[in-house]
Amino acid sequence: MTTMVVAGRNGQALPILQLLVNFPHQQPGWEAAELFGLEVSLKKTEVFYQPACQEVFHHPYIIIGESELKSVQEFNYLGSIISLDGKIDKEIDNMLAKAYKAFCKLHKRVWCNKLLKKSTKISVYRATVLSTLLYGSESWDIYRHHLRLLECFHQRCLHTILNIHWTDYVTNVSVLEQAVVMNIEAMFPRTQLCWAGHVSRMENYHLPKIVLYGELATGCHKKGAPKRRYKDSLKQSLSLGHIDHHHWSTLASNQDTWRHTIYNAAASFENTCRIILEEKRQCRKNHVLPIPPKETFCCSFCNRTCLSRIGLFSHQRTCSKCG
Repeated sequence: MTTMVVAGRNGQALPILQLLVNFPHQQPGWEAAELFGLEVSLKKTEVFYQPACQEVFHHPYIIIGESELKSVQEFNYLGSIISLDGKIDKEIDNMLAKAYKAFCKLHKRVWCNKLLKKSTKISVYRATVLSTLLYGSESWDIYRHHLRLLECFHQRCLHTILNIHWTDYVTNVSVLEQAVVMNIEAMFPRTQLCWAGHVSRMENYHLPKIVLYGELATGCHKKGAPKRRYKDSLKQSLSLGHIDHHHWSTLASNQDTWRHTIYNAAASFENTCRIILEEKRQCRKNHVLPIPPKETFCCSFCNRTCLSRIGLFSHQRTCSKCG
């Protein structure tokens, strides 16, 4: 399937696309392809038009010959789904479905096979399921709720492989230790930093490096919280690995040093996450209440103690003894 991708700017994208279709020398491109023995399938050709941020969306009307091309809101490009709004929700759902399908195909032959060792099953799981689940994750702008979905699927697969049931009361940290596998939250920064280092070592004329280091000369975002950018996700991955985001490209210039750095950073972050989860679990088991702040605020009318100044103001507005 052929898909034409257009990014709108000042309303000139669609006329330019129609001009490219009719190129070269006023001869339609689909007729020019026939001169070289190529055939363009108009039924499989689609148009994906993405307008600028503050531009009103108009339905693209692109004609080749006498046929109008189909306009789509999303399309599958090299196994990844690109949406009109730029979000990765459908991409995550697509990867979860593909990984689940790959996991189910090996259920009887591998996961339930008692003749295979645990290490062999985990190796197959990494090669078939995890690689499918995290395909294209190097370029994701991931949020916390995405990580929860991926981690939940990761834990369910490991429970099945290790034959652990929910009635066994085994923690997620113990499951990861038995399987000798990292959690998704630690895998994602490692893959993203690995790809970022690869892009930084490219020549300056390569398109991925131009997009990574480029900035918009004009324009402004809408009111409200700005959308998460790839640079924001990259800075978060660098901070999790305790890597200076001002000089990371210099460190990434040496491939071996960069790989050693990010793998050590991922392992350190994984250990920190496990320690924090174990501490939270012990606090829940021991029913330890969180330590209240040292500074408290007392109501001058009813002597009620509030933990914050804004809480005191809110209480005094409704205190029955005020006034």
